Parts: sequence; C-alpha cells; structure tokens
Amino acid sequence: MAAAPAGAQQVAPDGSVVAAAAAGAVDLERIEVRPQLEAQTRAVELKRDANGIQDGIASDSMGDYPDMNVAESLQRLPGVSVTRDQGEGRFVVVRGLDAALNSVSIDGIAVGTPEDSSRGAPLDVIPTDSTERLRVIKSATPDMPGDAIGGSVVVESASAFDRDGRSLKGKIEASHQQLSGETSPKAAFNYSEVFNDTFGVALGVNYQKRTFESDNTEAAYDTFDGGADDDLVVTELQRRKYTIERERTGANLNLDWHPDDDNRYYLRTLYSRFDDAETRQRTVFGLEDGSISALGNGRYQVDDLPADAISKRMRYRTKEENTFAASLGGENRLTNAVLDYRLGYTKTRERVNDEMETRFKYDGDDLSATIDQNSGIPGLSLSDNGWTDSANYKFDRVVLAPKQVDDSERSAQVNIRFDGDHASYKFGVLGRWRERAVNVDEAELRKGPAVDLTTWNGETLDHRGGPLGQGMSSAAMRRWWAANGNLYSARPQEVAGNVMTSLEEDYTANEDILAAYAMGTWDIGALRVIGGVRVENTQFEAAGNQVDIDADGKNAVVTPRTASNSYTNVLPGLHLRYDTSNNWVLRGAVNKTVARPSFGDVSPRLGVNRDDMEVRVGNPMLDPYESTNLDFSIERYLGDSGIVSLGLFNKSIDGYIVETITDEDAEYPGFDVTRAINGDKAKVFGAEFNWQQQLAFLPGAWSGLLVGVSGTWLDTDYDPGIAGRHNDDFTLPRASKNVYSAHVGYEWAGFSTRLAGVYRSEYLDTIGKNSAYDIYVAPHTQLDFSLDYKFSKNMSVYFEASNLLDKPLELYQGVRSRTLQNEEYGRTYAVGLKVAL
Repeated sequence: MAAAPAGAQQVAPDGSVVAAAAAGAVDLERIEVRPQLEAQTRAVELKRDANGIQDGIASDSMGDYPDMNVAESLQRLPGVSVTRDQGEGRFVVVRGLDAALNSVSIDGIAVGTPEDSSRGAPLDVIPTDSTERLRVIKSATPDMPGDAIGGSVVVESASAFDRDGRSLKGKIEASHQQLSGETSPKAAFNYSEVFNDTFGVALGVNYQKRTFESDNTEAAYDTFDGGADDDLVVTELQRRKYTIERERTGANLNLDWHPDDDNRYYLRTLYSRFDDAETRQRTVFGLEDGSISALGNGRYQVDDLPADAISKRMRYRTKEENTFAASLGGENRLTNAVLDYRLGYTKTRERVNDEMETRFKYDGDDLSATIDQNSGIPGLSLSDNGWTDSANYKFDRVVLAPKQVDDSERSAQVNIRFDGDHASYKFGVLGRWRERAVNVDEAELRKGPAVDLTTWNGETLDHRGGPLGQGMSSAAMRRWWAANGNLYSARPQEVAGNVMTSLEEDYTANEDILAAYAMGTWDIGALRVIGGVRVENTQFEAAGNQVDIDADGKNAVVTPRTASNSYTNVLPGLHLRYDTSNNWVLRGAVNKTVARPSFGDVSPRLGVNRDDMEVRVGNPMLDPYESTNLDFSIERYLGDSGIVSLGLFNKSIDGYIVETITDEDAEYPGFDVTRAINGDKAKVFGAEFNWQQQLAFLPGAWSGLLVGVSGTWLDTDYDPGIAGRHNDDFTLPRASKNVYSAHVGYEWAGFSTRLAGVYRSEYLDTIGKNSAYDIYVAPHTQLDFSLDYKFSKNMSVYFEASNLLDKPLELYQGVRSRTLQNEEYGRTYAVGLKVAL
C-alpha cells in the first residue's frame, strides 16, 4: 500500500483532508491511516472519468485482500469471477463468458497465453505487486481492440509520475498453509523518483514461494449391468494428493521523459516468472471391472473385483511459465492535433520438460467392495487392506508427457486526435503480428526392468477423502529414472499410439491482424456522444500433422498439413455518457466485438484411429465469434469514494463455437468424429449492481466503516447442436447465474481491517452425451480477512487469512449428489511487515 508523505496531510474521520500541523495541535501522537479509502477513491475516479463502461482497482487496494495474483484481485469487481487451479484464481470470467473471449493487455499491448490450445490468458502468473492499476472494460470504444466479447482486462504498471517525489516501499511476509503445515516467504520492493520534474524512474521487484498441498477425490459414474437406465453408480474412484512448490518472480522497470508540457516519451517493461514443481500421488479404484449390484438406498455391492483394478500412480513435473511485455512510445501535442504512438513486444512461454508418471497395479487376491453414495463423496469399503502395502504392487508402465509452448507478438500503433471546442476526431491504425509454436508429447513405455515399489517408500500422507496407502517418494522415482530410463521402451502394439499422442496436437501458427478506426467525440452540454467504426482484418496460417493409425493399431502414417484463412470484421460502436451536475452519470452503448477461434480448434490437425474407429480433426475454416452488445448503466456517486450503480447488458453472439461428436460424418462414416463447429446464436442477458461507501455520516469512530456489496445476475442460452439433445436447454459453459461479493472494512487511528467474501453459483463446465453426464462446478464461497496496523508514519504490520470457510472446489455429474471431484486446500494465514518512505 502507498502511504502519504510524512507531515504532508492527514485525513479526518469524515474523509476530509486537514493540514498536518492543525491535526498535530490536537494530538501529536495520533496516526491516521486511510489506505482502503484512498484506493477506493482512486477506483471510483477511474470509473467516473471513463468514456465507456468499466470497473477498476487501484494499486493500494491490492494490499486490502490476501490476493496472490491479478486474477484474485479482479474477482472483487462486479460482473467478474474466476476459475481456479489448486485453490488460486487463474482465468478471469467477465459477465459469465469464457476467458478465451476476453482480451488481456499489459501497458497497452496484447499479451499471449502459455495454454497449448485456448486463447484464455492465465492471470495467476502476474503478481499483484507488479501492477499499479487493473481495469476491466466492458464496452470497448472504437479506438480499442475489438477482440473483447467478454471484456478487456487492462493491466498497468506504475509510472514515477503517478506518485509525488521519491517513493520507496518494501514488504516481507511469511504465509502458513493449514493443510501442509508449511510456512513460505514473500517479499516485494518498489522504488520511484522524478528527476528535475522531467525524467521518471519506477522499479519494482517481488518474489513469492509457496509450499502447499491439496487433497483431491475424483469419481466417474455410469450405468451397470442389471441396473436401471437412470441408476448411475461410481465406476471409478481416485484419491489424489498434490504436493506443490510454487514460485512467482516479478519485475518491472518503467522510464518516463517529459521534456515539456507538449511532449512525453516512455518505456514500459514487465516480466513475470511462474515456476511450479508438483508431485501427484493417486490411488485408482477401477470398480467397473467387478460385478456391480444395487443394495438399495444409495448403496451398491461390487463382487469379483480383480486385484489389478486397483493401481497406484505417481507423477512429477516442473512447469515454468514466463511472461515478458515491453512497450516504447510517446505523445506529442502539435499545433492542431495530438499524436501518440507505441511499439510493443510480448513473449509468453511454457516449459514442461520433465513430466513423468509411473504406474503400478495391485498384485493380490480378488476383492469385494461396498459403495455408499449417500454423502456426496462416495464412500468405499474393501474386503481387505492388502492394497495399502506397496509390497503388493507390480510395475505397469511409465508415461512421459513433456510440453513446450511459445507465443510472441509484435505490434505497432499510431493514433492522431484533432480537438475542437466541443468535439474531437480520432483516427488510428494497429498492426499485430503473432507467432505460436506448440509441441505436446506423450509416450507410454511398458518394456523394461521391474521396479520394487517398496524402494520408493516415503511418508504416508494424510488425505481428507480416505487412505491412499503407503506414501511414495518422487525424489526416489526421479533418481531411478535418471539411472534406468534408457532401459525402457514401448511395446510393439503401442508404438503407433505413441506416435499419435506425440504429433497429433503439435502445430505452428502465424496470425496477422491489421486494424484501422475512425471515431468522433462530441460534447453537448452534459452529454458526451462517441461514435465510430473499427475494421479488423485477420490473416491466419498454420501447419500441423495428420496421423493415421491402421486397423490393427500397430502402424501409423504421418503427413504434414497446412491451412490458411482470412476474414474481415466491421465493428461499429456508439457510446453515450450523461454526467449531471448532481453526481448522477448515465451511460449507454451499442457496439460489435469479436473473438477469434482458439488455436487448438483451427490448427490443421487430423488424428484417424481406424482401430478404435475415432477421428479428431481441427477446423481451420472456423469463423470468429461476433457479438452485438447493448449496455446501459446508471451511477450515483456518493462523495469522492462512494458509488451506487445498476447496469443492464445484452449480448447476441453469432457463430458460437462448440465441439461436436458425431458418427454420421460423410467423410468418415461409422467413425466417432470430434471437431469444433460454428453453432447457433448464443444469448446473454444480465444485470449488475454495485454499492460501496464510507459511512462518514456516522458519529465518532463509527465513521471509519467502509462497506460494499455487488451482484451479477445472468440469463444465458444457446444450442450446441448435439445430436439427440435438441430439446434440452443449455446455459453457456462457465457462466454462473449469480455472482455476489461483499466487504466490510474499518479504518481508524492506525488500524485498517477488511472482511471480504465472494460467492459464485454453479455453472456448466462440460456437456455430456445426455443430461446425466453433464458436468457442473458447484457453488463456491471465498471469505478472506486482512488487518493492517500502522505503528509509525513509515511502518506497518499486517495479518491476512484466506479461504476462511475452508471451501473445496467441487464438481458434480448430472445431479448434485454425484460428486465428480472434491478438492480441498485448507486455510492460509500470512503475517508481514511493510515499510514506506
């Protein structure tokens, strides 16, 4: 958090600013602290001054929550939610639309993604300490990139001119995860200074290391012989234990030169590195291999369960994700115009070079089991416990799965604006040149020396979902592979399958976008009208592989494939903003936006498995999503830091892309063919409400209260075009009907504390062959607490607690009682020290 310069100003309980000398005359020892109020004021200013509809977070508010990354911070905004990975927010969902339908930029330039197929940019790789402001723009004006059906997520790092004089800030922290019992470090340092009122330097570095665990239970459900069509039993149960060491490193260096009032030049750089070392131990119970019968009341009997239906598996991998963004530009005020320009470069990459999993099968007597499906997570009782002993397992296979992704983009843009008395006219061009290369490999190796699993015995780990059996040491596994890996190979019947999993998903792609726009802004009293049109042309080229496995499954033929596509989108927009003199602001907008197909969907890949009668094919001729958007909002500003707002929005999305599976393909009759197609229109209607305010009208110390409530309500509809399900109603995947957030804060005499909660209702994740196989993510509530005490004008200590309710990530199949996945993380606590000079 930023602190005001010592001796400069103080804030009275009602939020007004008073001279330090006057306040000191009353109480020399008193320290006033208003970091939440300051951040809230800046965020409200960002919203009120915007031409379009947006919400934002100022840098000081980052410290108000125990947020580890940018995604976690953005979930506090109305209309914004997150999807999670290992308990941390990763992808940002704006107004219920998939993260792949958002654009993400860092300091004005688009950032890529390390994901191998999706366009969704993960935001857990960017620490909050590397940023100054975060904005989510929900109605893009014509001078903004048009690939923003969900919204535009704008990440901005700090300029020295954002602060007064020299600023030094530092932070050290220790966090403790309840589930693992591990304590982890975090540190951040930020410096900025303006020299001679013309040259500014802003520098920041930060580091975090987390060691944590998660307990995961997963199940699969299906019908069974002799059971009713609507009676689904758990056919496979997995207990998984994750042990993770996660490191984030961030740095930014920003230079600004303002030689005079008419000329400005800048360099912005931001780098983040995300390292993730993960060990996954799991025990798999393949219950469908036995004879299943119903006992009634949600209980089932499994007889004649073969021993090898139980397996123990251990996976280890290190994942490195790097993001680098740099932009160089300037702004010049000419006699009759303002000219601005920017060159940009971003590079994102992922490396998973060492992923391996070893698998062992239980080598004992056949068993019987009892299943109890009355308690959410299925209960499982086995007739004996021999499966818990590593001595009773024999080696099955090694699975290697390395992956490399490179994504880079170069960009150049020029804008010129002509200002009149009550109007301005703006024109611009933007070029973006993007390159991607994806190499996804997998190979199964079963030929090789046997392994005595007891030589890998490690600590037996606790698991909230039930026992895993004897623990395994991933360090022992890696030592074994380093010494013996060259002795393992694939069996002849698996060579063709390894070729397919190694080459089918690989591709390289080039995407060139040239955009131009014209936009006018007219001020008519309190009304501002913004109208214009943007045109974006996309040129796409890609290369991939066709892998064809013959009918006996032993031979594969690989053929290179190439494809190209070109399309142009015309994107008009009209925006209205009416700012009254009594703190009411009304906004309205109608515009068109696009989202380009995912790279995995349009890559020219083709996998034909004539043995399994399956085909997976890319579709390079997919059209982009194109959305017509209507927005309206009414906002009432309450002083400098309060707001009450209500917004309505509607999106009509043509060509919504869905993945289909059919056995009626003309080219491959009788095969199950999987491909993405442009489906029918998708519709989204929603409302957003937001209220936040300092209760300055309350007497005395009560005036330090800050409160906020926001809510989003969605009604979505689309037809995925799946055979046999034309009469079913579908919501858009990952679109929660309700998202709520609330906070209560308090600041007084050096104390700043906040309790914040976010609730997201259930949402559809995956569409199955019928409604009993649809997969949903269950409702989730996140509750966090923070406390900051400023014991001198330059130093403060803080305490943070996250996931106070200890809520798991839960998925279910068809109905809520069929828990498909339950992953628990426990609570996390942190204490730290901040210094600001």
